[in-house]
Amino acid sequence: MSDGGPEIHGKCSLPSGPSYAPDTPSSGDGSPWSASTSPLFNGRLKLQLMGFVVATVGWVLGTTSMALAEWRVWYVNSTSLLSSHLACVGVWRACIFHQGNGLDRAIGCQGYSYFDPYVPMDIHVAQILLPLATVLGLFSKAAIIFALKNMYLSKVQKTCDASAVAGMLSIAASFCILAAVVWNQLSIQTEEGIAFPPSFNLPFKPDSQEVGGAALMAFLGSCGLFFGGLAYFSYKYPLDSRVYPTTSDT
Repeated sequence: MSDGGPEIHGKCSLPSGPSYAPDTPSSGDGSPWSASTSPLFNGRLKLQLMGFVVATVGWVLGTTSMALAEWRVWYVNSTSLLSSHLACVGVWRACIFHQGNGLDRAIGCQGYSYFDPYVPMDIHVAQILLPLATVLGLFSKAAIIFALKNMYLSKVQKTCDASAVAGMLSIAASFCILAAVVWNQLSIQTEEGIAFPPSFNLPFKPDSQEVGGAALMAFLGSCGLFFGGLAYFSYKYPLDSRVYPTTSDT
């Protein structure tokens, strides 16, 4: 018994002068091991990397589809100026192909912008949403690279925050692309026409139309960004990142 109070000994007593080592649990032989070498870390890292690859492929597909003209394919039997031909109507341009001898020969393309009055609403929306999706996907990639770096350095809280931000940005980009694809599909199903200027040599409505390859590419890109974003959200605060006391010999 000392003047400062009773001194308790036993299994629950703490030694004098404890120090705490965060995120470095001890292995069975008493030597600390890094969280970056644990099987749990490796599983999370593989899932994050897989999400990064899937989202990157989706981002590339979505960005590439924006520059292509094959969002709508118009089939026109004949006009006073041209024989049987098809036209591809995209987000930023329309191209005409002459059909003959089983081959499609490109005649020319005409571009248009957001401020052209004849551009329909679905194309106007796509001209906003697709560049926005490109920017969101780019920021998402930057965030997940930051998260992967922090994961390797065992900075758990920063990893969780960056992964959540990357997931939200990737899924938001996915929805932007999907909205443009769905509206394009609805315009084809309702057979909406476009009042192109006479220089385009295109009628207000084609004889028939269908979804083009660029819209399918954009849909695949949307799926890649969505599932990649879900993979980013899979990172959870690990149970092995608790603070463990290390005793000092006195």
